[in-house]
Amino acid sequence: MKGNVQLLISASVLLVLAGCGNVSLLSDQWTDERGETLQIDEEVEYGKEDYRKIVQANNQLGMELLPEISANENGNKFISPLSLYMALSMLYNGADGKTAAEIADVLNTSLTPEEMSRANASLSMMLANNSESVVLEVANSVWLNEDYDFKESFIKNSGDYFNADVHEIDIGEPASSDEINDWVDDSTNGMIEKMVPKPLNSNLVAILLNAIYFNGKWTLPFEEKNTEDQPFYLENGKSVDLPMMTMDLDWVYLENDLFQAVAMPYGNREATMFVFLPREELPLDEFEGRMTMKNWAEWRQQFSDRYGTLSLPRIELEYGVFLNEPLKALGMETAFAESDLSKMFEQKGPDISKVMQKTALKVDEEGTEAAAVTEIAVAVEGNADGPFEMTVNRPFFLIIEDTETRSILFMGAISNPAP
Repeated sequence: MKGNVQLLISASVLLVLAGCGNVSLLSDQWTDERGETLQIDEEVEYGKEDYRKIVQANNQLGMELLPEISANENGNKFISPLSLYMALSMLYNGADGKTAAEIADVLNTSLTPEEMSRANASLSMMLANNSESVVLEVANSVWLNEDYDFKESFIKNSGDYFNADVHEIDIGEPASSDEINDWVDDSTNGMIEKMVPKPLNSNLVAILLNAIYFNGKWTLPFEEKNTEDQPFYLENGKSVDLPMMTMDLDWVYLENDLFQAVAMPYGNREATMFVFLPREELPLDEFEGRMTMKNWAEWRQQFSDRYGTLSLPRIELEYGVFLNEPLKALGMETAFAESDLSKMFEQKGPDISKVMQKTALKVDEEGTEAAAVTEIAVAVEGNADGPFEMTVNRPFFLIIEDTETRSILFMGAISNPAP
């Protein structure tokens, strides 16, 4: 993989990590209460543990999708499995027949749309964390061409289970684009400013958006005085000088014949970034192919405390990618051409026309800020044991995980972290 970072997010999803509860790094249990910012109506029925039905499926979607997408001009890929999963789950509510079956296949689930909605409501509440050190926000919205009508059941499910605001817009009015992009900008804290063109396409019927925004402060921040420019070696044999942050610490660490890896916690360990540095003889794309659900589960349990020196480059990346073809490869073979959205619209005819994701990532001495927006557009036809040393100075792989639910929030293959 070469170049910039690609970020995948289906139906506009924005994620920000800023600060959450208190947990041990690799634990399933919280040790204090979590705040809630995303409100699910108290009359909505779902089980507190329903999120467990979709966490592994979400993570599997990320593992399956990453190899299917192309790197950008810098050779980077960076996606949000969660953003895509939630967006497709919202779409699942409006689909029927073969289209619904194909979406379920991509979502790796046998749950009915109603069960999927309850699981997403449960997961949203589990992720609704805010603290002084970690912020994690999830937002959903639906935008409808005023010449069409949603079915009342779709509007109710979107609002009840996904906390989605439903807006009617005039497709021919340029201000409608501004309204949607303002929502994107606000939901991502300015990290992603624009998602739709101005004016909107004349054949547009509806847009589903999911946004996830993450802003997390390192549990132990790097000191800027220890940051200095060092070469980062690219896969083409060249190198670029990047500001490299360095710290000596008792890290949660793993190394084997394939890679070195370190787990870097945020706040009170409510979230964690795992950085994998493949051995020099193992190309990043080959390592990416080994990042399977089975290996991830095994590796994740093998981390242990070890003292060492970590050097990590500052990162500032943006990426955008169309997901139609990757989703077709994963199972939505006919959904884009023969969409059955009869549970969404009163009218017949609209098809899924586009799934697009934009992402942004910033890593510095203080922590990490990340955002993802996924757009699903619907349109009518037309459109060793001693101290270690790990210097991340060549292409690497990263995962950002919510500790309690173990949901993968972001993952990516980074070939060149330069702005």
